[in-house]
Parts: sequence; C-alpha cells; structure tokens
Amino acid sequence: MEDEDGGGWLVAGGGKRSWKRRKGKTGSGRPGNAHKRTKKTSGVEQIVWDPTVLDEEVDERTAAALNARTREAQKVLRESAFHDQLCSSALGRGEAGEGPSLLSGLGSVEEMVVYGLGSLEHGPPACKYQFALAVVLAEDLLRSDKLDRVLFFDPAFTAYDRRVIEGANPKFCVMRENENCARTAFRKTLFYMPHCEAVLYNALLGANWDSDRLPNLVILGNSFASYKTIWGRPSGSDFGVEYPKLFSAARCSREVPVPTSFNLTEASAFNDMSFHFFPREAVADALDEMT
Repeated sequence: MEDEDGGGWLVAGGGKRSWKRRKGKTGSGRPGNAHKRTKKTSGVEQIVWDPTVLDEEVDERTAAALNARTREAQKVLRESAFHDQLCSSALGRGEAGEGPSLLSGLGSVEEMVVYGLGSLEHGPPACKYQFALAVVLAEDLLRSDKLDRVLFFDPAFTAYDRRVIEGANPKFCVMRENENCARTAFRKTLFYMPHCEAVLYNALLGANWDSDRLPNLVILGNSFASYKTIWGRPSGSDFGVEYPKLFSAARCSREVPVPTSFNLTEASAFNDMSFHFFPREAVADALDEMT
C-alpha cells in the first residue's frame, strides 16, 4: 500500500499488517535493514524504499555463505514430501492425484513475479524455503519455453539478497521500482506472494480488475477460502468493505490448495496457501454482479 509521498510499503508494527516487520528480523550479527529509512504515515510505520541499497558493495565470503544456505534450503525442499505431493497432485507429474492439475493453468504462464519474500540475508529460515519454492516453480515453468522472466521485489531486500537471487538463474531479476503489488498483467503471469497481507492482494486485483486482465492472473498465496471463513465471523465483518476486490475474487476464483502435510523444519513457510485461477466466465459473472 503506497503512502502519500509514494514508495512506501506497509510494515505496521503489530496486528494484521505486521508481516514485513516479522520477515525483516535479523538473525545475524549485522543489524537487519540498518540501511533502510522508515517513517510514519497516519501512525503506520513504513519502509522507504531506496533502490540504491541493491548496489552496495558485498563481501564475497558472506555472499557465498548466504548462497550456500539458500541452496541447502532448495535441496531440503526438493527431498521433502511436500515437494513430492506438489509435483504429483498439483503439477501433474507422477501418479495422478485428486483434484485438477495445474498444468493447464500454469503451462501458458509467460512471466512470474515474486512479492514479499522478506530478506534472505536477515529474515527467518522460512524466507529461504519460500525462495526455494520460487526456484522450483520457475524451473518447471521454464521447461515450457514460454516463461520470459522472473521478477522479485521486497523493500527488505539487500545487496546480498540481490546477489543470491539473480545468481540463481539468468532469468531472475530484482526490481528497483516499488509497485506496491499494483502491477498490471498484460499477459499470463504467476504472482507468487507467500503470506503477504490482504491489502497487497487487494492492490494486485484492483490493478487488473476487468474482464481482459483478471484471467491473466495466477496467484500463489494466502488461501482466499480462508479469507471467506474470516469474513463469516463477527470480528471479520469489515473485511469485504476494506478489501472489496479480494472479497469478490474469493467468490470468482478457482482455488487449488498446496499440500497440507509437511516434513519441513519450517512448515510455516507454506501453511494455508493455494493457487488461485480466474476463469473468464466466472470473472465476467463477478464483474456483472458489481455493476
């Protein structure tokens, strides 16, 4: 969510918008995000994005150590039951699983955008596993020869994060512009948004809210079905008013949950996540209801 001056990414210190604060925690001796400026707008603390931090000098030994840790997370993910189940039941490899295969929906993806990983350098271990899944998904999509590039953005990124991300694959690129997730999808695009806040999903949906662009979206992120459950409770009665596009998208999207059984030490990296597709007919009906 952009602040009044532009370039701000919501990172409230508590409550439902505290995700970026959590992901920005540091576990190393270096202070996490010490180079980031913050300011408060309407009582909400925000990271002021400065893209020049991506060009800061890095220590090669430190970069190599971070790269080794992310590669280890990829190895653990590939050897996990979670990965096996995702490949067989969702991506359609191995024995046919229950529910629809994602191959028909993902096979036409031309671009992949990853929002909200947090810092690989300073964030908790879950960030590295979430990045590992981005690598695995990109590898699958690149086999189709349709995927053009994979873009990454998080205001918590450091020069070390950029080094590791862009070194993982020649088609990986860290964006310099903070779009606040309001990116228009002019072609089929997979948006991987692990555990982002509702305001960010709402911004993405709002930027594509018409019958031509909405079907271009495939969103891997928080389960919209879970949001519907929240809205059904008295405490969540204002959700539909606060996030109208997300509220409507929860009714017109086709949802395919990711596997729910984990053998990962960081199982929380993928809990309650789903792929969301937007069939053209369902989108047209939802837009008609809103007019």
